Amino acid sequence: MDFALNEEQQMLKNSARDFLKSKYDKTVLKELEASDSGHSGKLWKGMARLDWMGIIIPDEYGGVGWGIMELAILFEELGSAAFDGPLMCTSMGTMMLLEGGSESHKNSFLPEIASGKLILTTAIEEEKVAYDPKYISVQAAPKNDGYVLNGTKLFVPYAEVADYILVAARTEGTAGDENGITVFMVDGNASGMSMHSQETIAPDKQYRVNFENVWVSSESVLGEINKGLPLIKKVFEKATALTCVEMVGGAENEMKITAEYTKQRIQFDRPIGSFQAVQHRLADMFTDVQGARWTSYQAVARLSKGLPAARELAIAKAFTSEACQRVAFSAQQLHGGMGVDTDYDLHFYFRRAKAMELKFGATPIHLKALESEL
Repeated sequence: MDFALNEEQQMLKNSARDFLKSKYDKTVLKELEASDSGHSGKLWKGMARLDWMGIIIPDEYGGVGWGIMELAILFEELGSAAFDGPLMCTSMGTMMLLEGGSESHKNSFLPEIASGKLILTTAIEEEKVAYDPKYISVQAAPKNDGYVLNGTKLFVPYAEVADYILVAARTEGTAGDENGITVFMVDGNASGMSMHSQETIAPDKQYRVNFENVWVSSESVLGEINKGLPLIKKVFEKATALTCVEMVGGAENEMKITAEYTKQRIQFDRPIGSFQAVQHRLADMFTDVQGARWTSYQAVARLSKGLPAARELAIAKAFTSEACQRVAFSAQQLHGGMGVDTDYDLHFYFRRAKAMELKFGATPIHLKALESEL
């Protein structure tokens, strides 16, 4: 496959890199991690002016009208900058609206998302649900031409700043049933909903969200009642691919930082980069980054064409998770003690790589999926 970028894609890549370099240095990242919300309204508005939130939104709804490939190009740059913010969860919410929203939903929400006025997040995970949403048990019971939600969702990204939370709940059956799951669009300030911050290894902000008799109208349903699982799986596929390319961006920057360091670090009157063992380690890092990039973009390319991509996604996530972990470990080993110093930038990438390795299923999960595909 030819993964060369066309002119518009290259412009997107360059503009994203320039913006992140000028507006999102590690000082800003440290400030956001130390803040309660982890979100900068000023930075979000700047991203909106570059149409990042509208990349996959059709132009009739105020978006750019591009696809998953262009979004992947952006997320690789975000990974390179160690960016953390509500863009991924907003993108996932946007995909759900595009896949399952009614025309009324699309007309009401997509222009607001494209302009940066709305932040979305998704509430899928639960105590017994990490990567397979068919085990969802949070309940949604019919009441007064709507539904009442009860239960707890875990690891809901940026819930505190989200205007709407897309909640997957069970409207029929029991945990493990393929049918009976419905997706609801819940106001972020809905009565009966409470949030508690959950500490994670990465700089992002995640929350435990409790639903206690939270009423939502029937108009808040995305897609069909009891048929929400295929919708969630479609969005998970694209989000998994985006997470892979985001890991690639981070790993490549770790490699560049490390290569530069080995040119400057002097031992025995010579740069450590001149030693063969160090050169071999850097070569291994380069091989891992390139392998991760090709497998990840192969999955993205199939998704962008509407082709089945289960096998390619399993390969990409399994390989990229392991490869980017190897790159992160090698970068720290070649830096020595300063590699884990919080005053140095490398720890942002190491922590994010570990967190993203676990998102949407760790390597054993995808190897098992690949087994069935083969």
